[in-house]
Amino acid sequence: MHFALTRHESLSHTQQHQLLEIELLPEQIRHVGDIYGGLHTLTARPVADRQGFVLLIDDIPRGFFILKRRSLLPDWARGHTRATTTLHALMIDKRFQGLGLGKQCLRALPELTRALWPDTEQLMLAVEVGNNPAYQLYLSLGWQDLPGSDSDHASFERLMLLTL
Repeated sequence: MHFALTRHESLSHTQQHQLLEIELLPEQIRHVGDIYGGLHTLTARPVADRQGFVLLIDDIPRGFFILKRRSLLPDWARGHTRATTTLHALMIDKRFQGLGLGKQCLRALPELTRALWPDTEQLMLAVEVGNNPAYQLYLSLGWQDLPGSDSDHASFERLMLLTL
């Protein structure tokens, strides 16, 4: 099984159609949305402040996520003194879950982010309080709960940080 991460815009026409076939479990859709919502996010402007990535397994799209920075940062990530990039909509096709692919994406994220935006000093994400598998995965890879998280978000999301 060959693993590769590539920018969304570099997909072939066939791969773009295959990307739409990514399926998630209903509880995962509740947490991250579906592939259509993720792709819609890629229409945000300015283009320079967001990038979609696709996980290819043997050249077929099996996962997806989005990175955002600067003007496209969500409210919960604004105001930090360090150059921040946020992770959104990490999804792995349900037929390929349990193989460590999400973990591989997350492990590749620091290097991928530095190559894309070298000024990035930290990564942030928000994970729903009830999404314990994702929370435990982030913790196992060195992400930390953000101290002093906004109390407006504390009831339904945990804010997490990875310093690069």
